[in-house]
Amino acid sequence: MGDSLTEGYDIPQITRWSDLLQKDLKIEIINQGISGDTTGGMLARFQTDVLAENPTHVIIMGGTNDLWFGLSPKLILSNYHSMLRHARRAGIITIIGLPTVVFHEGFLDEDDSRLFTPLPQLSKQINAFRKQLEIYAKDQELPMIDFSKNMTPELFLSDGVHPNETGNLVMMKNAKSVLEKLRI
Repeated sequence: MGDSLTEGYDIPQITRWSDLLQKDLKIEIINQGISGDTTGGMLARFQTDVLAENPTHVIIMGGTNDLWFGLSPKLILSNYHSMLRHARRAGIITIIGLPTVVFHEGFLDEDDSRLFTPLPQLSKQINAFRKQLEIYAKDQELPMIDFSKNMTPELFLSDGVHPNETGNLVMMKNAKSVLEKLRI
């Protein structure tokens, strides 16, 4: 469940991290990522996109677009918490996905007025939010995947936000290491 980082923005479907993980672990994965979605949108479609599928596990990763649109981290965390409560009630094990960092140096024009939040500011906000989300996951005793582990600027598309095909391979490996520990 997520946004463009889950959907696999601007890369072939077979190279997105969830498809690579499905093939590697030989398990069924339903990718419910929608580019541009916020955690509010994810919460709104949680019933149809997650609960109705009756999965054993759900990975929730969002918040980048929320921050880009200027929404507060408290609102984002409350949306995560609502999704977690719905999942727990349905007996679904929830895994928190920490969104990838944003690399702004040398990427899009930092003065681009089309951006809701300029990339340098978004980068700082995402780093701060990732720390809050990590604390939340620990407080809730939830497994967590750090999708930024081993990610470097060359693993991103020209926007500095979305991982490229090689970046998605690294994301898959990050997810796999956590899922193997959970014996999935």
